[in-house]
Amino acid sequence: MYKFLPIALIVALAISAYFYLPLRRYLAYSLGISGDPTVSCCNVDEILSSNGEFDEGAEVAIFNGAKIDYPKTSLALGNYLNLGETQVLGTTTTASGEEKWIDVSLSEQKLRAWEGNKVVMEFPISSGKWSPTPRGDFRIWYKTRYQKMEGGSKALGTYYNLPNVPHNMFFYLGYAIHGAYWHNNFGQPMSHGCVNSPLSQVAPLFDWTGPVVPAGTNVVRADDSNPGTRVFVH
Repeated sequence: MYKFLPIALIVALAISAYFYLPLRRYLAYSLGISGDPTVSCCNVDEILSSNGEFDEGAEVAIFNGAKIDYPKTSLALGNYLNLGETQVLGTTTTASGEEKWIDVSLSEQKLRAWEGNKVVMEFPISSGKWSPTPRGDFRIWYKTRYQKMEGGSKALGTYYNLPNVPHNMFFYLGYAIHGAYWHNNFGQPMSHGCVNSPLSQVAPLFDWTGPVVPAGTNVVRADDSNPGTRVFVH
């Protein structure tokens, strides 16, 4: 009798997983059989073709397969901004020559902005849940003020279609530190690989980092004359 127990248990789990979406989703992603190709918010071609402008025509936002409250007016007006006492803006070093860099701790789910050996900003983040956030030493290579993001799996309930995602700092291919208006679960992994950040706290970080977005524009690519801030993810 007992030799059949493991088989029965496996069958029971399989049936449960099929009918219980959260379990089916968890197993599919854990086993690498989700069929979801999303590994970051965007591909490089999408980033480079974006004008970074606010899309006034975007009326609906979808997260995890469901329509969500979309703070369009607040995003357009910048009502979430809370710049406070922001330090030297848009450079990779301070006026005294100390390096400005970003530390992203995946184990702590926290981001810290450093000037030399001093932390000048710190806040909780949400890194990759369905696809891992890459670890390594990077530099911000592209920034957009606003970006549409779409991906995930409709069948597994992870589909998202999010217009006007603000303050995008791409540090590796399509992986970015950016604002997230669709959840408030910071401190827990939530994303497909990007670093989700609270709106009011990512806004001053966007201005603090290089490359500097020129006045009157909404996108910028780092170069030797306008370098990107270092981002260390571990």
